[in-house]
Amino acid sequence: MKKATIIIKNAKIYTIDNKNSIKEAMVIDDNKIIYLGSNEEVEHFITEDSKVIDVGKKVILPGFVDSHIHPPGTALTDLYEVSLYGLNSIEEYKDTIIKFIKNNPQSKIIYGRGWSLGAFQGEELAKGPKKEHLDEVSKEIPIILRAYDGHTIWLNSKAMEVFNIDLNTPCPAGGKIEINYEKKELWGTLKESAMDLISDRDYSNEEYEKAFEVFQKQMHKYGITSILAMSGLDWGIRAKVYDNLFKKNKLNMRISNSIIIFADEDWKSQIDEIIKVRENYDCENFKTTTVKFLGDGVVEGCTAYLLKPYEIGAKMGENYYGDFLWNEEDLTNSIKYANDNDFSIHVHSVGDGSTKKVLDAIEKTYKLNNKNFRNTITHLQLVDKNDIKRFKNLNIIAAVQPYWHLKGPKWWEEVDYKLLGERAIEEYPLNSFIKENVIITSSSDHSVTPVPNPFYAIEAGVTRNLYNHNYFCVEDIKDMDDERYLLNKAERATVKDLVRSFTINGAYQIFREKEIGSLEIGKYADFIIIDRDIFNINPIDIENTKVLQTFFNGKLVYDIKQNKR
Repeated sequence: MKKATIIIKNAKIYTIDNKNSIKEAMVIDDNKIIYLGSNEEVEHFITEDSKVIDVGKKVILPGFVDSHIHPPGTALTDLYEVSLYGLNSIEEYKDTIIKFIKNNPQSKIIYGRGWSLGAFQGEELAKGPKKEHLDEVSKEIPIILRAYDGHTIWLNSKAMEVFNIDLNTPCPAGGKIEINYEKKELWGTLKESAMDLISDRDYSNEEYEKAFEVFQKQMHKYGITSILAMSGLDWGIRAKVYDNLFKKNKLNMRISNSIIIFADEDWKSQIDEIIKVRENYDCENFKTTTVKFLGDGVVEGCTAYLLKPYEIGAKMGENYYGDFLWNEEDLTNSIKYANDNDFSIHVHSVGDGSTKKVLDAIEKTYKLNNKNFRNTITHLQLVDKNDIKRFKNLNIIAAVQPYWHLKGPKWWEEVDYKLLGERAIEEYPLNSFIKENVIITSSSDHSVTPVPNPFYAIEAGVTRNLYNHNYFCVEDIKDMDDERYLLNKAERATVKDLVRSFTINGAYQIFREKEIGSLEIGKYADFIIIDRDIFNINPIDIENTKVLQTFFNGKLVYDIKQNKR
């Protein structure tokens, strides 16, 4: 008889196995589950050394998998930069920057993140905010502020001077340096690859490590125990941080690593470098599994690539479609090379034109159903209806961010509808994928979503309506059919669909479905205890769900009562 280190009793355990079984008790030996059954059936596992936990009929779920996230999320901004997340006006932005400068007089350059186009009007909705707003704050100190979505940088005049950007600066391929043609001067924003003209703030390994520990605590608070981490140019630092934390027994999270490659650089040498990361840093809790591609940009920056032109409200001309960032032959060859070297691909694709080209490239790389790649396309704001079936035929995962699947207050009408017109009503398909038996995974894209609480996403995916009204600074809804923020209720999914997208489907995407994602014998004991049964309540109340405890590897890593772990 195996010994039991922990026995969970008197619970409602949603195992999320193939049968969606519900159990009453669970037995854990060290870090793995060795039995699930009734209260009576686990009695004989109890020894004098066992820890028996009676959870008082509480609900247990597998630990969540966030399958597209940018660690350390907002932690670097919160610790070292100007945070503009959650603010809703130009005046709030300026006041916050002024306060930061006052509190950090030693700063030679001000970096920050979190502003939203929803705070602006007129031409600034398409081009982004003007430099003049920041010049009013300071003309002596460079100010560099990245948008909440990470695809646009807002600068003051001093920043452009320091980084030698003027009207004659060549724009990198796939990027955009916005111009004020009326005044014949720079506007104040750089988009996509043009952001590479600005140097990011340098962080030490120690600063990254501190920020990651803050990030990890936040993930545990929300019940997230595994992630697919999006890594950028600083992947070397991040890999060392994860390795160092693992050696210190402080890495209490399973990290699958996705490293980006860029269309304007040699794709083969970039993938070869990722192979070296895998060889040098992979360990039990950290595995480099994925190569990330950028197919296009974002709708709000008018850089997503569409099948039909942007609306006139975008002020980009009558036949402006946005940009696809890859040469199609290079994209096909790089996908094949990544897959041949046992990497999945993970493609940022917002526009329907981009997604069609990505599907075409994948289709050229392999015959149907003869490869076990977990190739994924993410974001999927607009998707041609005919292409949804192709996801299933090509065995491609649809990675969605349900947090965005509503008519965002102070956003949808001012941004999405103005730029897309009637197409905005059909954006963010969800149930359409599910009906075609496409595997969906859910994620926050944090820090793009500042509060990556999966229960917010589950509610939004089920209701296609408002959640967390306090964050959006609007009155709450009392009915999921309230029309104010309801986005295409035909795309609603079930609670089961959304929970599976955050658990077993997410585990499948990162090749860990035999280890995590469901509560079954032989799997790691990654699970959460929550305060309500989300399968049997009014969907608009799901957002109020609290994680009481989070366990990773059978170890308690978060307790709401202590809130210090």
